[in-house]
Amino acid sequence: MYNETIKQLMEHSCPSIKYRIKKEILEDDSGLDQLQHEILQDNRVQYALSWQNDDGYFGEVFHGGWIPREKRKYSTTGAESALRFLREMGFSVKNDFVKRGLDALLKEGWNKGGSKWNSYIPEIGLHGQDYIRSVVFAYFGIEDHGFIKTEIERAMEVFIRSENIHDFDDITGVYKNKRFYKSAVVLPEIYHLRLLAYTNGWRNEESLGRIKECIEHLINLSPIPDIYIKYKSQLIAPAMLYPRNLSKKLSDFTDRDWFCWFHTFELFARLGVVKDIPQLLRQLDEFKTILRQGEGFFRIKPDDYGFKKWSAYTGLALEKDWKNERWMYDLTFRSLLILKYAGEL
Repeated sequence: MYNETIKQLMEHSCPSIKYRIKKEILEDDSGLDQLQHEILQDNRVQYALSWQNDDGYFGEVFHGGWIPREKRKYSTTGAESALRFLREMGFSVKNDFVKRGLDALLKEGWNKGGSKWNSYIPEIGLHGQDYIRSVVFAYFGIEDHGFIKTEIERAMEVFIRSENIHDFDDITGVYKNKRFYKSAVVLPEIYHLRLLAYTNGWRNEESLGRIKECIEHLINLSPIPDIYIKYKSQLIAPAMLYPRNLSKKLSDFTDRDWFCWFHTFELFARLGVVKDIPQLLRQLDEFKTILRQGEGFFRIKPDDYGFKKWSAYTGLALEKDWKNERWMYDLTFRSLLILKYAGEL
């Protein structure tokens, strides 16, 4: 069934989907140069590349930016968003734009656009600037810098400590009618999950076993409430894991549930934990049923904002638009990625 699905996508989808199917799913390097040339013609790609400055740095800040441009007062152009988008579109570390962009993040003063996020105060939920920078390098398969190794160790520690959470009231207080972390135990964030999902050096039987236990514990704690970081008198929204309810049945999803699920479940699949955690295996089985009913295609059209607006947190759509049911190509490609990394292809 999926052979026919792949054939249809290779005939009709956008160059980025074709490229990534060949590279990641079929593991076939033939014809990639022509596809890369076609990817460069995408106006979103050209827009992101236009952010690059003479010193290689993308945009005005590190953490920010929308593709396509979001016309809001606070909107800026940002290196993290540009590099995440380019990686998803099919750019590798060998690309000169990417290489220069990553090199700029190794220079002094790399984190343009200061914020409280830069502080390293883990006991209140501030993990410092390097844990986001490490994820950007991990997207491109780079994990040998010292700061990345440090952040991988810290990410594992955050996951492991989360097993001490049994009641959210034990780790939170209330300030201005919002929960905030009041203890040294905090929940893992999406950047911690991304970092582990895109790196391999930490993986051994013991470490993978611990991470599986931690993720299963988080699922059992679901639904997870909104918990803020309290820095002095300021409340800061952390990059929490979504969806809030990690064990929700797919049959109960609304169209707004799908973006968070696709994004996070792909990370679980990349970690290689799906088949060893009962709740995730159940979701995988539900997902395969949906694909079988669609004859190998994902045919449920979700709310598209999260998929089509690219930023540090949103964006999965490689197709330029979703007219004429092209949304189905994007969601089916993402489905194949999940099956591939979950060991089903």
